[in-house]
Amino acid sequence: MQEFKDWKEFINRSLIDSGQFENPISELKNETEIEIFKSTDKDSLTEIRVGYLKNNRLIYLQFFNPKIPGYNKLMGNEYFTEGDLNDIEDHETFNDYGDIGLEFNKQNTKQILIQLETGLEGKEVQYLKNSQLVKSVIYFSGDESGLSWSHDFRKGNILKRIFRKKAEKIDGIKKQEINLNEIFRGIKNV
Repeated sequence: MQEFKDWKEFINRSLIDSGQFENPISELKNETEIEIFKSTDKDSLTEIRVGYLKNNRLIYLQFFNPKIPGYNKLMGNEYFTEGDLNDIEDHETFNDYGDIGLEFNKQNTKQILIQLETGLEGKEVQYLKNSQLVKSVIYFSGDESGLSWSHDFRKGNILKRIFRKKAEKIDGIKKQEINLNEIFRGIKNV
């Protein structure tokens, strides 16, 4: 693997050199430099949003597409901490949160590159009523037996949310599934 000086160079070279993403649009929000990469495929609505902290830490790498609002909602609340990509086999350090953001090191760049090359995994199951999204459930693996996260898009105070009918049980509800790998299949030619 080529040597890079920091996260920004690593992410830029990986995405742009793949030929699948354009040069990013950059902005500064508080202490975070944000880059938004748009696909070179004009039919794709997928964009990758990357946040860098001043101390050369990667705070987020998020995939957005209007076809998956539940996944977008989840990603909007996610960020990296120091221990997020620690070796799963090393139970002493796995998920040892630590400081905000991923350090720029060989282990972390390897894991991020794997994610970029593999693409998204799992699916979003959407429940729609009259073409309006009521609820999304994100399944992180291909089947519905594993880890999941859900978001109910209906409005209402806490009591309404507690006592209302489950979205899946509403008359006239339609279920639609979106394979997340179809939204982002991964980068090639890196």
